[in-house]
Amino acid sequence: MADTIIQSLRDYFITCPLMGDNKINVDYLPEAGIEYSIDTTPATEIIKEYTDGGSLRQYLFVIRSVNDYGSDVLQNIANSGFYEKLSEWMEQNTKTGLLPQLPAGKTAQIVQAQSTGYLFTTSAAAGRYQIQCRLQYLQEADK
Repeated sequence: MADTIIQSLRDYFITCPLMGDNKINVDYLPEAGIEYSIDTTPATEIIKEYTDGGSLRQYLFVIRSVNDYGSDVLQNIANSGFYEKLSEWMEQNTKTGLLPQLPAGKTAQIVQAQSTGYLFTTSAAAGRYQIQCRLQYLQEADK
């Protein structure tokens, strides 16, 4: 079991068949190649506090990728289509209960896309795409 939420998310997305054998980084994306990164984003963490001291929380993150990019329409469709499929993968896993294994005292409830995947920046031969996501989880009361 991971010690942090970000490690739990990385472990979870490593199991995603859409990502293949490509490298999954945290807060880092190279200039070229095909790689992914899971990046944290600022957000209000606590959604609701319970009388027993537990709480409903969220962890916002972005999945980014660097992909081949250029005038080839089919390549660019494939790049954008990946994020449609990734969103569907997260939604299906939430429905079936296949969620990240979080650190002790935390139980994942939902992993979902919060936006569509979109082209963020480009260079001559590489496009950077991203999708905004959210993990919702229950945190037990401190003992």
